[in-house]
Amino acid sequence: MSRGHRAFGAVVVVLCWMGLFTDFGAGQDAATRRISLVQDWSHRHVLFPNGAPQPDHNHLFQDPRLLQAWLTRNPHLWASRWQTAATAEPGVVGNPPPPGPGPRRLPPPRNKNSKIDWAVSLGPLGGIAAGEGPAKFTFDVAKPPDCTNDFVVYTIAATPAAGAQANIIALNNLYTGPTSTSCGVLTQPTFLWSYAAGTGAIFLSPSLSLDGKKVAFVESPAGGNAQLDVLTWTANQGTNATNGSVAPGALVRLDYTNIVAPGCTRVAGGNSNSSPYIDYVNDIAYIGSDTGRLYRITGIFKGVPTVQSCVRVVNANRSLSSPIVDPVSGKVIVSDGQVVYAFTPGPASFTAAGSASIAGTANSIVLSPMLDVTNSQVYVFSSHDAGNTNSIVSQIPVSMASHTDVAIGPATALQFILDGAFDNKFFVNGPAQGSLYACGTQPGSAGNKPSLYTLQFTAAGVIKTPPAMSDNRKVNNAGNSNGTCSPLTTVFNGTNDRLFAATTGTGLVTMWNINAAILSNVTAPTASAAGYIGGTGAFVIDNFSANAQASSVYFGTLGTSAASKCGANNFCAVKLTQSALQ
Repeated sequence: MSRGHRAFGAVVVVLCWMGLFTDFGAGQDAATRRISLVQDWSHRHVLFPNGAPQPDHNHLFQDPRLLQAWLTRNPHLWASRWQTAATAEPGVVGNPPPPGPGPRRLPPPRNKNSKIDWAVSLGPLGGIAAGEGPAKFTFDVAKPPDCTNDFVVYTIAATPAAGAQANIIALNNLYTGPTSTSCGVLTQPTFLWSYAAGTGAIFLSPSLSLDGKKVAFVESPAGGNAQLDVLTWTANQGTNATNGSVAPGALVRLDYTNIVAPGCTRVAGGNSNSSPYIDYVNDIAYIGSDTGRLYRITGIFKGVPTVQSCVRVVNANRSLSSPIVDPVSGKVIVSDGQVVYAFTPGPASFTAAGSASIAGTANSIVLSPMLDVTNSQVYVFSSHDAGNTNSIVSQIPVSMASHTDVAIGPATALQFILDGAFDNKFFVNGPAQGSLYACGTQPGSAGNKPSLYTLQFTAAGVIKTPPAMSDNRKVNNAGNSNGTCSPLTTVFNGTNDRLFAATTGTGLVTMWNINAAILSNVTAPTASAAGYIGGTGAFVIDNFSANAQASSVYFGTLGTSAASKCGANNFCAVKLTQSALQ
């Protein structure tokens, strides 16, 4: 597809979806309607390179993820509308917040060398889990970053108690920092809400409705069944994560594994690895369990959540990954940690649509498969190949007819192999001119030390072996520490293409300029920030703004210590400014 066709396709998508991300009336002029942006775990896993899909896939224009993907990959285009514009609108960057309850400030200690903007305590009992991340809601991409209505949601792996420990919180007034601010006089974010939801810890990532008014997540009561919760939040409920949380009044809890449904008998169980995937067009959630079953749940945001059908993916009690949906074929794709499966869902049943056996050891594939929608390719990152020799990236066609594996260091039983990330050239020009970055293991380290790899593709879009670059240990502070990498994230700001990573052993966050592919294992990161105890979960990155503090990187810490950036022995929700890592 030519650049012109891609640009035309993007314009068509924006015009088609302009009205579906708005609270305004149908008669309002399209140019003034609000377009919101949702960024949660699933938007890193369903990818739309090369702009719009092929013409025979016009039905994809019904899928809001296509617009969301375009907005995420092209903020330098849509942000140009407000980069230098002044505004007097209350609550918008550069103006004080609107009247109302006073700001709820938090005073964590500061380290002038930490490159930290803010770090908010999630409490001492739990934080973001490995591989998981926050979700970000941007109220209107056509206006400056909004201090009041933009927010980030963090889940907390701690047993909740109203008036004490929260298990899910949201922060607004995000665009603040210790020495500069875009939100009036604030130097810290405020709690939009803080909830002790249900009775269980939340170990997995949240999923947002398109209007940001509802959040779906998995709650895991101790010794009980997994609950799929849908929260309708109210602003200003709860004041902090540890002694100001409240029980939400608008919370639907679905004991989804404990229900008889077409395709499955009742087999109650937990869910340690499967966040809900939202089919926004049909208001359906897909979610797995630790009993090897996949569920289709209707009415997730617009009705009453109801289990409609179920399938036993594997005849064993294995934890399923988060599922994803291919909007072209309609297949649901999921892994049990060793095998990747495809199913065609229906109201009364799921039909098996192929599988690919990847690993020789259980629990080797941790996170959800990644899907390149345009090129009909699935990618998984595994700590073992079929022979249990290497950690690998595996490329699999949606048909599940074959797979191509590329070794990224020795197999490991000591660390996770989590998501890699594609560069901007992959998205703009296609696989043949792009690169995939993955964090594998160091040769000779018995698989216990992380290292960065660059993978590239043939003219036909098949992943090449061996990697174009192997074993860059500078992602791990010269490679001296055991540990694992966070999921990798890339972002293009119109000028620079950047790669973000973190490692658990060093607590180091690194940023790399990848305008040119990293092809040498002695290439150093462009910048780094240290001291994030235990490493970090997944990143969310927002905005490209000339306004101070409004181009940000959000994540949670995985560990605690007396030197924690948000108070001794606390887990943290953290924001860095992208410019601080330039």
